[in-house]
Amino acid sequence: ERGKAYSRGLLDKAVKKVREIKAPMPGLVLNIMVKPGDVIKKNDPILVLEAMKMENLIKAPSDSIVSSVQAEQGKAVEKGQILVCFE
Repeated sequence: ERGKAYSRGLLDKAVKKVREIKAPMPGLVLNIMVKPGDVIKKNDPILVLEAMKMENLIKAPSDSIVSSVQAEQGKAVEKGQILVCFE
């Protein structure tokens, strides 16, 4: 029954799965450490974003599989731009 699945927290689990990483700030993509198909674990390094002369390591929010990489090494990104998508 549909209601029972929700009460067991299955919906909770589905909501918490992160589908993409967006740029937290405008910057320059220095290095991309993943490619589509990569199996990643929570806190694995995904990419390095340089912003305001500082290098920011963007890490995986959860265990997942990379479905696509939207960012390009050496290219500037805007705040909120999608960098990497997950299955």
